[in-house]
Amino acid sequence: MTATASRDADQLLALMRSRRVTRSFTGEPVAADDLRRMTEAARWATSAGNRHLHKFLIVRDPERLRLVRSAAPGMLAPPPALIVILTDTEVAARESMQLERDHSSWIDVGTAAMNMMLLAHALGLGTCPVTSFSRSAVSVMLDLPPHVIPELMVMVGHPTITDRGLRSGAPKPVTAGELTFWEAVGAHDPPASERRGAAGLPTDGSSLPSKPGAPTA
Repeated sequence: MTATASRDADQLLALMRSRRVTRSFTGEPVAADDLRRMTEAARWATSAGNRHLHKFLIVRDPERLRLVRSAAPGMLAPPPALIVILTDTEVAARESMQLERDHSSWIDVGTAAMNMMLLAHALGLGTCPVTSFSRSAVSVMLDLPPHVIPELMVMVGHPTITDRGLRSGAPKPVTAGELTFWEAVGAHDPPASERRGAAGLPTDGSSLPSKPGAPTA
């Protein structure tokens, strides 16, 4: 690995480690260009079969956001902006997909959401995924055509400053090493000769900078 590639990888991993779910936003509007860049990031997420089954609806109208919130228990407060990930059933039919059986569609929804949330974090924005909502109600409130289905919503805005310390009784943070097995379940370490990365750092990333006491999300 080149020094440049290693540096880029460290910067990306640091961005991933510092991202947190944001549930409280200021009233500052989100710039249209930032939202456009988020959907650009979503476009480059995985797409099974390169079918691009999903579309992305940006919603900023306060009244529509208020209506959507009334059908979405997962939205604690209306955000300044919302990006709704939609499944286009016309594309699915054209590609002879059986949505009720093809789980790749769900995977692509998740990777698109993650790409958007990481790009938003890089722009200094906060995000929160929302899965608890009535599909039928949201479809009506957003005047969606019958061939698109809302799958997941991403709240977007400028985060308010809050205390991000762990709540009492919260699970302790875990390292990548605790979640990773090598060759067999239960083996948390690679062979001894491979236990340090090219930069001399533990392969579980435990020495990378982190925020003490920060919650996981």
